[in-house]
Amino acid sequence: MLYTNFLENESAIIEQLINGNEEAFTTVFGIYSSQVYYVALKYLKSDDLSNDVVQDTFLKLWNYRSHIDPKQQIKPLIITFAKRIILNMIRDEKRKILKHVDLLASTSVSSNRTEEEVIFNETNKVYQEAIKSLPEKRKEIFLLKTVHGLSNEEVAEKLDLSINTVKSQYTKGLRTIQDFVNKYYTILAISIYAMDKLS
Repeated sequence: MLYTNFLENESAIIEQLINGNEEAFTTVFGIYSSQVYYVALKYLKSDDLSNDVVQDTFLKLWNYRSHIDPKQQIKPLIITFAKRIILNMIRDEKRKILKHVDLLASTSVSSNRTEEEVIFNETNKVYQEAIKSLPEKRKEIFLLKTVHGLSNEEVAEKLDLSINTVKSQYTKGLRTIQDFVNKYYTILAISIYAMDKLS
């Protein structure tokens, strides 16, 4: 009923919003905030991040109010703002993982502890799935070096392999993980671009 009443009076409410009426803004927020939240949750898998999307979306709407076309429905504009914010967050998560992978390739395990702390929840799942995608021997080499902190020489001795084989397999493992992460977030971004409605 609230949504129906809003649609019947949308132009008048949007006019009030454009003029800085906080009650009109509160009405729009009440209609669409939960929808923005659940769309964000679908992609970000985080309650905190989803709440951030809601806050940022409607803050952007308020700051943009003087440019709103009162003859157009407000919903597509809210969707556009939410999409951009979600995509930016996803890109940030992607950068975190790729930075983490780069650090694995260039530093020791002990110096990675702080960086590991930034990889949470869904982001960590993506990273773990990327590792699981490696062929068994390549995964073993990767984990021995990154988790157990063994040198190329130590891995080679432990697995009875040449040092060049260890280096090659480790490099290929890193590349595979980077490709996996890039592909995952590319597909996720495409699905957000394709989103044409709040659900």
